[in-house]
Amino acid sequence: MHATGKPIVGDAPSTLADAYHGYCQTVARWAWYLGGPDVEVEDAVQEIFFVVSRRMASFRGEARFSSWLYSITRKIVANHRRRHRWRFWRDKNPGLLDRVPSPGLDPCAQLEQQQARLQFYRVLDRLPEKYRTVLVLFELEDMSTQEIAELCHIKLNTVKVQLHRAREMFHDQHRQLLSKEQS
Repeated sequence: MHATGKPIVGDAPSTLADAYHGYCQTVARWAWYLGGPDVEVEDAVQEIFFVVSRRMASFRGEARFSSWLYSITRKIVANHRRRHRWRFWRDKNPGLLDRVPSPGLDPCAQLEQQQARLQFYRVLDRLPEKYRTVLVLFELEDMSTQEIAELCHIKLNTVKVQLHRAREMFHDQHRQLLSKEQS
């Protein structure tokens, strides 16, 4: 039972600690994939679980707990991305070169890897949110279209159409970005 006297439905954890321990890594992964390299994952996860702590008693169990948690994550990460874009334009300092390269690769490979990652997120950033979300969940989270439909509360055929369009948009945007960089 929740503190409110409501029964716990489905997969919902009974306490915030249980929710945190059960879903922290998943939420961090979602935040990283949805937010890209510019989102401070630790800050986003902390804010997400702060919202969960405030709203956990109101979770009605009409959907899976993970779906409810994903919707909170998506909103918080979108807010973080908006704030980052504002800071970027305000400060004219994207901070992209401040990243420490990963150990084990030679400097040339590190630079190529970093440039490829930045290019990937630049292209991903250009996609509308609904297409970005479906693409991230399918390609990076390895979710099935059925799982995405349940998580996002949309029809299975809609997921398939959005995924198809997202891939086309991604490839078009990538080609455009490459042609701009080469000219």
